[in-house]
Amino acid sequence: MRSKISEITRIAGSVILMLCLFLTASCGVSSRTEKVAARYQVHIPGTHDGSTSKQTVKAESFRRGLTFVNCHYEDLFGAAQDITVLEIDPNKYRFCVLDHKTLKRTSEAASEAGAVAAINGTFYDMKKGGSVCYLQIDGVVADTTKGKDMRVRANGAVVIRNGRLSVEPWNHDKEKAYRLGESGMISSENVSVMATMPLLIKDGYAVELVEYKGFSDKRHPRSVIFEKDGNICLMVIDGRSKGNAAGMTLDEVQRYLLSMNGGKGCDNAVNLDGGGSSTLWIKESGVLNHPSDNGKFDNKGERRVANSIIILNK
Repeated sequence: MRSKISEITRIAGSVILMLCLFLTASCGVSSRTEKVAARYQVHIPGTHDGSTSKQTVKAESFRRGLTFVNCHYEDLFGAAQDITVLEIDPNKYRFCVLDHKTLKRTSEAASEAGAVAAINGTFYDMKKGGSVCYLQIDGVVADTTKGKDMRVRANGAVVIRNGRLSVEPWNHDKEKAYRLGESGMISSENVSVMATMPLLIKDGYAVELVEYKGFSDKRHPRSVIFEKDGNICLMVIDGRSKGNAAGMTLDEVQRYLLSMNGGKGCDNAVNLDGGGSSTLWIKESGVLNHPSDNGKFDNKGERRVANSIIILNK
């Protein structure tokens, strides 16, 4: 009888211990996601009303080292804004540049590549395909920057070395050095580069923007990669949906990035291809934002694009 009671007591103790561990882990995840959400509660001087009463910010941890954040602002820069972010711990995941070879939806190409998550890539030729900015994958040059104007405008790049991503300044001379293996920038099999434009934030400060009528000064959906506190963040700003998401000018994107985390902002940030191309995808849930090509505020309006940046398990 005593042995049965001891066994029951032992089992009950194990159950209680497991429950406590589960609750502790759950509370830990909840606490982390709450802290992430708090970083996106913003007040931007000069906007109509930056009070938190008009902001809905939700964070969710999909898996260890990967946190999803959705931010809806009723009145940011005088309009509704909807922003989706994936915060990624680079110690747990590796990054890759993906050339789709043909125009293909980001979600489709990423899924075929076995990715955990993905964001659309740089600018491309919508008729012929292929990138119009420098694209190097594992040391092999896939495309070079095309056109005199784009050589000036493409002043930022996503550089991936041994699976680790950084946002860096870019120019035509740097592209030539990478392409020819000069100045110590030898194109090794472990280096990938995606040039894009414009560079938005460098070392915590806004980069001076060159005005390009219709592109920089009008509100569009935007895709951005930024570095913050050691994490890599993929961000899509939805747009072209009246009452739901207006999109942003590039100046507004900069102001938003610098206002995050109580005005601490981010370290480095670069703009990717936007408009109807803007797509953020994750394996668990599919497309997270509201791509605008179908004219509806849903996740079905993906555009076929030429390249993307994907995240893989290490």
